[in-house]
Amino acid sequence: MNNMDQTKARGLSSFYSKVYGFLGLGIGISAVTAFLASTIFKEAIFSLLAQNSLVFWGIWIAQLVLVIYLSKATASNNAAKSVGGYIVYSALTGITLSITLQLYDIGTITYAFITSAVTFIVMSVVGVVIKKDLSAIGQALYSLVIGIIIATLLNVFLLKSSPVDFFISLAMVVVFAGLTAYDNQKIKAIYLQAGDQAVTGIAVYCALSLYLDLINLFYAFLRIFSRD
Repeated sequence: MNNMDQTKARGLSSFYSKVYGFLGLGIGISAVTAFLASTIFKEAIFSLLAQNSLVFWGIWIAQLVLVIYLSKATASNNAAKSVGGYIVYSALTGITLSITLQLYDIGTITYAFITSAVTFIVMSVVGVVIKKDLSAIGQALYSLVIGIIIATLLNVFLLKSSPVDFFISLAMVVVFAGLTAYDNQKIKAIYLQAGDQAVTGIAVYCALSLYLDLINLFYAFLRIFSRD
């Protein structure tokens, strides 16, 4: 390996470290927020939700808006906004997570956490080491995410079918496991294209993609393991 290759390898390793550092930050913020929301502020939050159930949906919509806002374009142009938006998103996720976890017992939560973490780690390694270009597969999986969202909404408000919910959960595992591999490979592609111009905002953008993969794997396994 010549000096140029060594420099590129060190730069890529540093960029991966930055991305996973932001991923860890997001997970940490969500965990602390979820803890506070389910202990110290539990009474206030559930009282607010009891008075107006639309608040919960409002938080979900705010998260969706932030995900759209924290696009690659925003990340490239304004690192401060990217970091700030990512922190807010992580905190909101912690709130919705604390509410959602009230529906499950500790055993189900533990199994879902371990399984989603192992799946995420394995597929991340696959994404880093695999030689095959996953771009086409990744784009197809992103299209399937839209289908999953539509199917979920239809099932929640119209069908209310347990078998359909189970099928959607299985589909989520397949889709987000695949996206975990693709998004990890994408980190490498972004760095090799941008080089030292891969700024902090881009690292946040990549971390958000991985965060979404992990949290959706966790939600999917929660629903799967909660079935009788």
